[in-house]
Amino acid sequence: MSAAEVISMAVGLLAILGAICAGLAWVIKAQISMSREFKPNGGSSVRDTLNEIRTDVREVRSKVDDHIEWHLEK
Repeated sequence: MSAAEVISMAVGLLAILGAICAGLAWVIKAQISMSREFKPNGGSSVRDTLNEIRTDVREVRSKVDDHIEWHLEK
């Protein structure tokens, strides 16, 4: 093997390792940003929105139950 072949193989290997590291860093950043969405933060996360929807559904369910009872009493 000549010196040029060794250098080209080393450069190729470094390029592959660099791409793998960059992809891994991207996956880690995406995971961190997704995990932040599932923690309440005062109104702008997915968790806050789901909690608000859950509260609204409970209120609507209670009102519907009351309304059904009102009809059954008459």
